[in-house]
Amino acid sequence: MKNNLPNKMNAVRQIAPLSENNISDPKEILKVLELTQLDLPKPGPGQVLIKVNRGSMNPNDLYHIKGVYSSTLNYPYPRGVGFEGAGTVVASGGGIIGRMRLGKRVAFYTKNGLFAEYVLADALKLIVLPKDVEFQEAASSVANPITGIGMAKWAKASGSQYFFITAAAGAVARMTMRAASRYGLKSIAIVRREEQKEICKEEGASYVLNQSDPDFEKQLTKLCKEVNCTYGFDCIGGEMPLTLIRSMPQGSTLCMYGYFNTGPMLFQPQKLFNGWKIQFFETEYYINSLSLASRFLLSREVIRNVNGIFRPKIQRQFPLDRIQDAYAYYSQNMTEGKVQILCESTTRQG
Repeated sequence: MKNNLPNKMNAVRQIAPLSENNISDPKEILKVLELTQLDLPKPGPGQVLIKVNRGSMNPNDLYHIKGVYSSTLNYPYPRGVGFEGAGTVVASGGGIIGRMRLGKRVAFYTKNGLFAEYVLADALKLIVLPKDVEFQEAASSVANPITGIGMAKWAKASGSQYFFITAAAGAVARMTMRAASRYGLKSIAIVRREEQKEICKEEGASYVLNQSDPDFEKQLTKLCKEVNCTYGFDCIGGEMPLTLIRSMPQGSTLCMYGYFNTGPMLFQPQKLFNGWKIQFFETEYYINSLSLASRFLLSREVIRNVNGIFRPKIQRQFPLDRIQDAYAYYSQNMTEGKVQILCESTTRQG
């Protein structure tokens, strides 16, 4: 490791799960999150140490602090928070790739607790940034664009010309619709509020439905039949999967890409035994399923478009010592743009 690195670092740690009812209350959030000093971690084989410039919030950050995120259910407390961000590689644990990444500006995804001044990451999963990509855009260029590309490819592989997607005004859905359009697919956007329709029309959705309409299921059933839509995405969970599957033609596939409702999901077994299918998309598992060559091509596609169709809208930035305000704000404004955490000690709120 380099001699000019500090022995200690500031990091946000979670000491207990947060109650679902307290997700918008900064005072309650502060009871389970603390900004503390930790020993600077040392990278092991295949790892690098990154000086974090900033991190970005996504829905899985909310699942994580509520203790219901599928990928971190068994992580013991106290534990780190934050998954996606950007920074500079300052040390390597060895290996050709790790040494090649020293000094590079990178975007990355890690489960080691990114809302900190420094964090460990897998050297093979870094996206090296070109000079024309700033940290602000790069910090939000991993989870949503990669998820959008992956989901669009799954929809394309299904053979359906159309697909529908719930929570369509959200960042992930919008990225998916943009990516899918490049693959020649057409989208049916499903929103929760009437004012969100215009957002989806601007993203190029062929049709926009409001799930709050009393005849929503009837509308979706008719539309799926008319355009032969046999593939769809849902991130709401609860009773919504049951409604969606009932609306789709026989042999269709519903892919879950999240679960705003963290309770049980409802499915109709008679449908599943008669040709309907359920899939689950999780970004980390998708990345891990790819070969090194495919990961490289994926990262190139993301970076080439980070100042274009994948350019994120940044709505607010918070320093590490206001982490509780960041979570509370994001939980109430998820469709308005990205919320970022400024992690460098010299970085100030933008």
